[in-house]
Amino acid sequence: MTHESAVKALEKGRAEFAYRCAEEASKKNFKKEYRSYVKKIPSMILSNGLGQTLAFIKSKAKNGNAYDYIYNQITDYMKSEHTSRIRMQNNQELVKWVISCDSTTYRYITQEILAFFNWLRRFAEGLIKED
Repeated sequence: MTHESAVKALEKGRAEFAYRCAEEASKKNFKKEYRSYVKKIPSMILSNGLGQTLAFIKSKAKNGNAYDYIYNQITDYMKSEHTSRIRMQNNQELVKWVISCDSTTYRYITQEILAFFNWLRRFAEGLIKED
């Protein structure tokens, strides 16, 4: 597989995963909050760092709310085969895993989650309409 086809396959996998996430969220009673949070989280990551942003999301996650849903989607994504180089183990907690990584891995995970959110934001905006 050439580098170009590998990159296309990676982006296709991210897009498919993000589409399923946004489509599922569009059927929930918190869909408007979900859409709003998905738009804001990338800028939070860039300004505050991934670890702090994930800790914030985790602190706001109540059983079944939009933050809980997003946190679980990020976790599922990082455990999926759609990530390019590193995959979280099934028995790991997302925040604990991220903050325990070395700086190179931390930067990679940040880039991977931002790439995922790029697709997730697009699909959430397309599938969840504002009033």
